[in-house]
Amino acid sequence: MDTIKQYVESIFVNLPRTSKMLQLKEDMLTDMEDKYRQLKAEGKSENEAIGAVLSEFGHTDKLIAEYHSETESEQTDDHSVYLSETQVEAFMQHRSKYGMAIGAGVALCILAPAVMILFREVAILVFSSAAMENIDILSVIPLFIFIAIAVGIFIIFGSKEEQFDLNKKNIILDPATRVNLNQEMKDFKPSFAKAIASGVILCILAPISLLLAVVLLGEDSAWSVIFLLGFVAVGVFLFVFYGTLNSTYEKLLSIGDYKPERVIASKLTDTIAGVIFPSATAVYLFLGFVYNAWGTAWIIFPITGILFAAFSSLYQGFIETKRKK
Repeated sequence: MDTIKQYVESIFVNLPRTSKMLQLKEDMLTDMEDKYRQLKAEGKSENEAIGAVLSEFGHTDKLIAEYHSETESEQTDDHSVYLSETQVEAFMQHRSKYGMAIGAGVALCILAPAVMILFREVAILVFSSAAMENIDILSVIPLFIFIAIAVGIFIIFGSKEEQFDLNKKNIILDPATRVNLNQEMKDFKPSFAKAIASGVILCILAPISLLLAVVLLGEDSAWSVIFLLGFVAVGVFLFVFYGTLNSTYEKLLSIGDYKPERVIASKLTDTIAGVIFPSATAVYLFLGFVYNAWGTAWIIFPITGILFAAFSSLYQGFIETKRKK
């Protein structure tokens, strides 16, 4: 029975919560539950009954198509986009590679100075002291190599991300795909929690490793920094990779920061933010240079931030109320 309720919820999650839609949802759920009880009374198994109910009542393409045709003229700014099951799978595969690549790129940037220090430490052991000047110069090479690789990764996978063109859009899924994706997200949550916990532990262990290295190897030992950056790099990789996967599920399911009203509201608020904060900076600089009010004019930044946050919340509430009508 819970499967049927989740299925009905998935159908109406992106449709307007009007009285007509709520009544249609209630009627559909009642019909499906009645059919389910009838099949169970006839001796059908749980899976057979649910399968038969979804097969009979699960064709909602017409309902969604009617909704889109009614709202197409209202969505002149193209807030929404429909993704098929194949497109969802392609996007998930891309985001998995994207999260791993970006996580690796960030980790490379963190490890770059560690590799430079490591190269120098190894070179000191291998070469004579007379070559130290050249060693200092050569040790910069691995630093730039790691950064160059990271930048290349950011550019390549950033361009692939833009090809999907899903930024600031509300994603519409068919009910079956939404149910499957919901289940995938539930299965992913334990792994996500473990990864984030592991990342936090590694970041906590990072300064501990530095202190241990200082105690055991001496204050002048460069290994303390290498250990510190190594722990942080692995922790940040876990944050980025698993965080990207989690945000992908939220984006596809239109939950969390990707709720339809937040997506719509963010278009205007981002535009305003691009104007108001540079303007606040300009006012601060003007008051500072003209009236020498550097010590007091900074108050404009928290005031601007508070007013902008209040406006964003009010506008998001307005959008949500409008969608319910």
